[in-house]
Amino acid sequence: MRKITIYQKGSENVEILDDSDMDLVEYCKELSKLFQMTNVSILKTSHSTFIGRPSRLTGIVVEDEKEVVEIENEVIEAKLDKVEEIQEDIITDMD
Repeated sequence: MRKITIYQKGSENVEILDDSDMDLVEYCKELSKLFQMTNVSILKTSHSTFIGRPSRLTGIVVEDEKEVVEIENEVIEAKLDKVEEIQEDIITDMD
């Protein structure tokens, strides 16, 4: 699964998902065609449809969800390691 983030002038970012198994390079080439349209850009994915003006688009980021989850898991593991280090330093001796 891929997460597509669309950046627009003066608007919130739009995030949509797609189940496409197309090669990432080819997928990005197809998405770049949104910038070449004149009046309206339409992006239909397996989960939703985005309609916008090409003149308002400033960028598109495509991420494989597996990679996003892996990065998030690494961050969580690093935070857990820090918590464990802090807990090791706590003195519990009551004598």
